[in-house]
Amino acid sequence: AETVSEASLPSDWSKKPTKAEQEAKRKACLDAAKNDLKAPRREYIFSFPKGGFLDRYVDGCLNDPRDKPLFNMLMNTCCVSIPLLVGLFAFAPNNKWGHLMGLGYFLTHYVLFLHSYILALHYSSHRRLMKKGCSLEWFNLMAPYILCPMFGIPSGMYYLHHIVMHHCHDNCIPYDMSSTEPYQRDNLLHFAVYWLKFWTTIFFELPRFAFRVKLYRLSFMSVVYQSLYFTYVYKTFRYNPVVCIWGILVPFMFTQFMLAYGNFGQHQFVEPGKPSNYRSTFNCLDCFDNTKSFLDGYHVLHHNNSRLHWSMFPETFMKQVDKMNEEKALSFVKIGFFEASLLIYRGKLDVLADKAVTPWDASKQELIDIMKARLKPIKRDTKID
Repeated sequence: AETVSEASLPSDWSKKPTKAEQEAKRKACLDAAKNDLKAPRREYIFSFPKGGFLDRYVDGCLNDPRDKPLFNMLMNTCCVSIPLLVGLFAFAPNNKWGHLMGLGYFLTHYVLFLHSYILALHYSSHRRLMKKGCSLEWFNLMAPYILCPMFGIPSGMYYLHHIVMHHCHDNCIPYDMSSTEPYQRDNLLHFAVYWLKFWTTIFFELPRFAFRVKLYRLSFMSVVYQSLYFTYVYKTFRYNPVVCIWGILVPFMFTQFMLAYGNFGQHQFVEPGKPSNYRSTFNCLDCFDNTKSFLDGYHVLHHNNSRLHWSMFPETFMKQVDKMNEEKALSFVKIGFFEASLLIYRGKLDVLADKAVTPWDASKQELIDIMKARLKPIKRDTKID
């Protein structure tokens, strides 16, 4: 972004909002959360007939009835994508027609399910989906073990990466190997380095991390899971390179890019100094993405309490809205993380500031200054105790 002198800035950018304007922004926060609360769920395409045997059967097995949309999403993926992949294994020839079939499989599978699946995996890793001891308890294994490789994620690795490493250490170096702190987070070249490191080094960084923090069983199991994953890749390539390319390798590269882009974007605004969940991420309210991602836009709340049920985010945000303002947490309306990141990379912080509703007592220029400060690289002691 170009540097401009203070004198050349629009005069109203430095103007502090009036009490009426602050109250209007506070109301906008509450209205946005209410809209998210009543918005339709778009994470899944179909469900079992309401009130039917299967519907009641699933209801009796769910650990939390509020997770019915999450179950439906995973059930949709099992019913659509698994048969498509089996068909690819069975019928795709190792020629250009096979590649055309593979492309069709990949586009169908990813357009329909990728976004919602990642968040279904995410929330079902934080909170058990099916009751312990019920007849559908085995379904808890579908997202992290069976479906993961279809979406380019090695089986069994997500829990260690996201729950143990990322959430336990809240994006802070040196423990969180996927931390965004060392980077200039509005610089595309820095993101490219982050993405390259994200998917190339994580295979040995994760077991090493678990071993260094004395989680020896998780370290050992991560090596086992990776060995099984690479065996699957090798065997599939020997069986049919077309299936390996479209069923494993293309999903891996695409998903790893999206995971890196997503994590980098959600933790682009990080305040230097003592880590604070209020100021190490931001919220995106009342946007279409929230209807496809189990309300993932409430990322400040999620990091404050990773056990809080996703359906409670809007209600909790409304209760904590004044705290969000006091803590200078950034919240934006009518924009998702993906679009917000694009504005950041383009240097359009002024456009993003116009969508900010917290902190509501800051001028536009103060909001821009806050964002600029939170984009700078952060240095910490990189020694692991």
